[in-house]
Amino acid sequence: MIIARVFQPRPGRRLWIGYIGSVLLVLMLGLLQTSVFPSFAIVGIRPALVLMSAIALATMSDDSRALSWGFAGGLLVDLLSATPLGVNALLFTLLVYIVGGQGRRFDRVNPVFPILAGAAATVLYYPALILALQFLEFDIDWGRQVWDRLPRAVAVNAGATMLLYPVVRRVERWTYPQSGARLLGRSVGGYPG
Repeated sequence: MIIARVFQPRPGRRLWIGYIGSVLLVLMLGLLQTSVFPSFAIVGIRPALVLMSAIALATMSDDSRALSWGFAGGLLVDLLSATPLGVNALLFTLLVYIVGGQGRRFDRVNPVFPILAGAAATVLYYPALILALQFLEFDIDWGRQVWDRLPRAVAVNAGATMLLYPVVRRVERWTYPQSGARLLGRSVGGYPG
């Protein structure tokens, strides 16, 4: 009897595959966010895919990987879009820090938490982005951008987080595999998790 074996790379290669996968995922999401979704908006909203993936990572990891993911992803979005350089990088990093820090209080095993964290990050991101762009002398209508678009943006980004969660979780597991023993949400031995 022949039993098919699922491909499992060696632990050292698994980490490199996870790192390469995370870089490719951020690049792909940044390209989708800045080049595809401006033409094909969902109910008039472009989802913030890079931010939602960084928020999803922040809700499932305890270390600073989500901060670097948020900063690099925000910088990529700044480079590929019309926003001034550094605005999204700063906002993504701050939001990942805020949401990830607040998320340490809750049981993060539940897959509903990343969706709620994505919705909360969207509620904070839109006004902060508009305020930052107004400081840089862009003419933006607050009423249209916040009050008209924010409820739809929360729904679209929560849906995007729901779709991105399994992908980000897979990349996170390949990058930092969990050890078997866990005590109060922290890993006892092996890799930090």
